Amino acid sequence: MKPAFAVRLCAVLSLSLAAGCLYEQRPYNFTAPQGPEAPIDTLVRALATEGVQPAIVSPELGIVHTRWDNQGICYMPDGAEGSLLRRFTSAVAPSASSGNTVTVRADVQCCRHAMVSPDGASVMGTCATLPAIYESHQREVDQLGSALQNAMARSAR
Repeated sequence: MKPAFAVRLCAVLSLSLAAGCLYEQRPYNFTAPQGPEAPIDTLVRALATEGVQPAIVSPELGIVHTRWDNQGICYMPDGAEGSLLRRFTSAVAPSASSGNTVTVRADVQCCRHAMVSPDGASVMGTCATLPAIYESHQREVDQLGSALQNAMARSAR
């Protein structure tokens, strides 16, 4: 991402300097060997082990969404205060050679009057999806991706 774009993102979204700037997300991708169980089951168990509770599990699509989690204050495009909500999405698909390709990313929204459903699967309120994520969220994506990669490798032994 060009530095000018990062500066514009910060200015347009009226983010406070204390919160930091937004940067283009880099999903965590890895290839995992096939284990004895379905890879989606290994992902669900590994997410729970990492303290991240799955909210939506779609085995037929190979996708797991975690619960939406309130990360603090953000500012809507119109300048109104909102709640910064984040969840992780993990997708698993068979790879061309062998094993599975896994992608981990964060979904981040700024929501006015946000309410998360009791199961954590959906958000009620006016939300704006952020086109990029905070550096701290990128570190969390990388840490979670690494932990899932290790868990998938262990389960294949």
